[in-house]
Formats: sequence, C-alpha cells, structure tokens
Amino acid sequence: MVCSDYEKHTVGGFATSPVADSDNAPDDDFLTAVKGFSIEIGASELESLTRSAHLLPENTEVFLNVLPRDGIEERIRLCKQVKSIGLRPVPHIAARKLAEKREVQQTLDKFMQQSGATDFLIVAGDYSKPAGEIADAVEFIQLIKPGDSRVRRIGITGYPEGHPEITEAKLDEALKDKITVLRSLGIEPFVVTQFSFNADAIMGWCKKLHSRYPDIQIKVGVPGPAKLTTLIRFAQRCGVRSSMKKLKGLPVSSSLKLMQRVPPLNQALAVGNYRNEQNDNATLHFFTFGGLEASLEWIRSEVSARITGGEQ
Repeated sequence: MVCSDYEKHTVGGFATSPVADSDNAPDDDFLTAVKGFSIEIGASELESLTRSAHLLPENTEVFLNVLPRDGIEERIRLCKQVKSIGLRPVPHIAARKLAEKREVQQTLDKFMQQSGATDFLIVAGDYSKPAGEIADAVEFIQLIKPGDSRVRRIGITGYPEGHPEITEAKLDEALKDKITVLRSLGIEPFVVTQFSFNADAIMGWCKKLHSRYPDIQIKVGVPGPAKLTTLIRFAQRCGVRSSMKKLKGLPVSSSLKLMQRVPPLNQALAVGNYRNEQNDNATLHFFTFGGLEASLEWIRSEVSARITGGEQ
C-alpha cells in the first residue's frame, strides 16, 4: 500500500493540509473544495473525533452543535477537549435558549475564559418560542459588548433552499442586519449554510451573496456520506425541501444501491469549481450526522486517489 501525500504531510500527528497542496493537480475541483474544510459534530461524536484527529489538518474548525439538554458547562468541557487534540472548537450558541439579555455577554465570556474559544456560530435555536428576552440571532448579536477584541469571528446561518417558516425577503434582511452589526463591532462575520444536495441551488445562493459581500467567507454545508434513510430524515427535520424531493425521487434500483452511503461528491465538485473560477471565499462544511469517521475516510480516499492517480 502506497502512503498518500495526505497521510505523509503531517506535523505532530496532524495532516498539514487535506490536499497536501499538490502541484500535480492544482485545478482539481475536489482538491480545491476540501482546502480549509470544517466539520460539525455533536457531543456523542467526541470519541470518534479523538480517534480520527490524525486525519484532520491541525487547527481544523470543529463546530459543536447544541441540543436543548446541553448545558454550558458540558459544552465548555467539549471545547477544551477539542482544543487539546490540536483542533479549533467553534461552539454553537442558541439565542432563544437564553433567559435574559445579560446572558449574551456572560455566555461568550465563559466560553472565551474557560475554553479559549474565539469563534462562535450564533443560531436562533430550534425552540417554538424563546426561553426569555431574546427572540433571534439578530438580537443576540446586537447585545454583544462593543470593543471586545477577544471575539474573533462569528458565524451566521444561510439557507440556499430557503426556510420552511421564514420568507426569503426576511431571511435576506436578517442576514444583512447580522453582517452590518458584526462589522460595526469589529467582528469578522462568516456564513454557514444549511446542508443541501442541490449543487445548483448552493452555487446560485453563493453567487447572490458574494455579489453583495464578495469578501465574506461562506462555509457551504454538505452532508457527510450517510445512509439514504438518514439523509431523508434530517432533510425532513431541517426543511430542506428540494433536496428531500431529489432524494425521494431516486429510482428504486439507485436507492438500494445507495443505501449504504451517499457521498456529497457533486456538491463538493461544484464548490471547488466555484472557488477555482469565481470566488475563493467558499469552503466545505461537513455535517457528519453521527458518521464522522466515514466522512473523514471518504475525504481521505478521494484526496489520495486524485493525488496518486488512483494508486492506494
């Protein structure tokens, strides 16, 4: 077995680049797409992350999603563990979960002081109504203390396929408000999109956003390789309508063939092509849905095949 460049380019057990900056295939869309990719996991995947850390570039961003039952102390502990294995934790904070406005700065302070986190993803949160005084992510961001240089970057959400309960106009307005407020605070904004299987919808949305904000980074959400049934379940839960229709529309023979794992190859290639030809401020963001190790192995395999010409 020939060791790929992905495996050879390591420092302290971590890959220095998921594509090894190969000069042999500089325009390969997949290799471009996975430069600087990030991953999103839940607390239950921390053990898998520790086992798989050697497959990730040092300082890879690991987004830690939040469930209603998750307390801040537990999530701070998870951030510490992620940082201890050479990766960069990016905790989600759900605005509607906070009871009082003063908790905005208190929550950020706790994460920064106790875990060293400097980047965050602010979401409204999947709650039918707010727990207290904060209605959405815009209000959360407006309550951040001005001049707090410890907060480096804050992520906000984007929806290439729309939102089942919010109009496109309101989504556009909220996105504009968040970016404007963050920049006024001296905090770098970035966007993490909802996952999608529709490459055309993803690229159309990125072009639209970059026509207004060409320098903003977009982390394009894609699902890691997962069972078709798992993907449909999450698509239904998240309101990803066109993607769900696309999955359900697969012929029976294809469905049976793809029941084991459905890789996001088309989306990845579209992102790589977009980066190569139009705007480099786009990266892949993998939602692993409990399949972290399968996702990283798929990336490793694809990278290795492209760098070595298929020799494994």
